[in-house]
Amino acid sequence: MNLRSRIPALAMLLAFVMPVAALAQTVTLQQGQVVNVQMQDSIDSGTAYAGEHFTSRVVAPYPNDDATFANAVINGTVVKVVQAGQGRNPELHFAWDSITLQNGASYPINAVMTQGGPQAQNRNGGHVALTTIGGMIAGNILGKTIFHTNAGGAVGAASGFLVGYNKKSNVTMKQGTNFQLTLTRPLMVRRQAGRPY
Repeated sequence: MNLRSRIPALAMLLAFVMPVAALAQTVTLQQGQVVNVQMQDSIDSGTAYAGEHFTSRVVAPYPNDDATFANAVINGTVVKVVQAGQGRNPELHFAWDSITLQNGASYPINAVMTQGGPQAQNRNGGHVALTTIGGMIAGNILGKTIFHTNAGGAVGAASGFLVGYNKKSNVTMKQGTNFQLTLTRPLMVRRQAGRPY
């Protein structure tokens, strides 16, 4: 077999091997996967505002025990705030926008907060409810009220909102609070160089 006849065979082999190699360099988290995170900022319904950005950090145990996600930062946005007051319960509405790995690469993330949460700001221990809403709804809220676009669900990730049952006390998502996010869509990221498989 001469060189000219080998070229098509080599091209076919590369066409097969390269996608397989690319897949080996990616990590996919499936819908329903839980990500453990810790709040890096404090968000309070008495002072927060729609459009305010905040961050949380991925903490162990990492998804699938994969160190690719070690210390990754999840970026979020406050979608809506209701201050405590006469006749109204305090509320904090969040959207989760993207995840940034240690190598600086960022990817859109769609998730809801499913465990953990803030504290009520009162000495009597007011109750706080954790509720989640769908990603398209959160995206529409973000697009229309914050960015003034019609980008819809593509703008923001799925969201969660927190409602305090004590009308006299605001709710706070404190720095250092641990909680969980559950993916509502698969998340695919490139594996960081030097990370074990």
